[in-house]
Amino acid sequence: MKIRRILALAIAVIMLAALVSCGPKVDDIEKPGTDDSAQTTGDDTISEPTFEVEIKEEIIVVHETEDGRKSTKVLRYPEIIPGEGSDIDAESINAHFRDIAEKQFIMNMPDVDIYLIEDTLFNYEVSEVEITYLSNEFISVKNTVYSMTSLSDYPECPVYTVNMTLPDGEIIDEDEVFVNFNEITSRFMMGDFAQVYGIEDILEQTNYEDMILQYKSDYASYPEIYFEYKDGETSLVLCIDLVAALGSSAGFSIPLSEISEALDFMP
Repeated sequence: MKIRRILALAIAVIMLAALVSCGPKVDDIEKPGTDDSAQTTGDDTISEPTFEVEIKEEIIVVHETEDGRKSTKVLRYPEIIPGEGSDIDAESINAHFRDIAEKQFIMNMPDVDIYLIEDTLFNYEVSEVEITYLSNEFISVKNTVYSMTSLSDYPECPVYTVNMTLPDGEIIDEDEVFVNFNEITSRFMMGDFAQVYGIEDILEQTNYEDMILQYKSDYASYPEIYFEYKDGETSLVLCIDLVAALGSSAGFSIPLSEISEALDFMP
């Protein structure tokens, strides 16, 4: 029993160190409309946002054992701060972002009650929040999770995304974006998408076909997506689920101008 407690304590120390190393990060992006002149993607002029976005952070100790070991939940999500003249319902939208983050925790840690009963340690953290597209009409957010328990051999780092029209706060789901997912699948298998995150040697461990054919439009099964604005161009990024040993997720991007006929929604 003493050896078991020593091992659990050692694992907790390792988990805490990893949690600290995966601290919050909001990447700088080329935000549409933030310089003096209007920017465009295709024929659409993107207006300068009349609000700011900050990252809200909640650090919660879910459970603490008698010997001081803790299970923690760290939620991070966007918080909109409206400026003068903004017609965005910031209060409702911010509550929506928070609710999505909480639901992701429940989905990723379904056995919390059992963990607490058995004194299994866990750390769950939304470790990275990236605002990848931002205008007065639309916001796209990529969220990376760090999740590990004292029973895990390695952490899991799934990605979940939020695509929202503004100022109404309506969530755009993947089935509202794709009108011809077969075309997307075909272009992906031909290698027309560029990898934007994930392990560098991914094609040495899997292939395009195996990655994309796990998704089927017939069953409304789609990868998580986000929109990215860089160098004056808007792109669609597919977040492909992978086994944990391959890094949990990998992202592949293609300009909207190349796949517009396969989409039913574009920001």
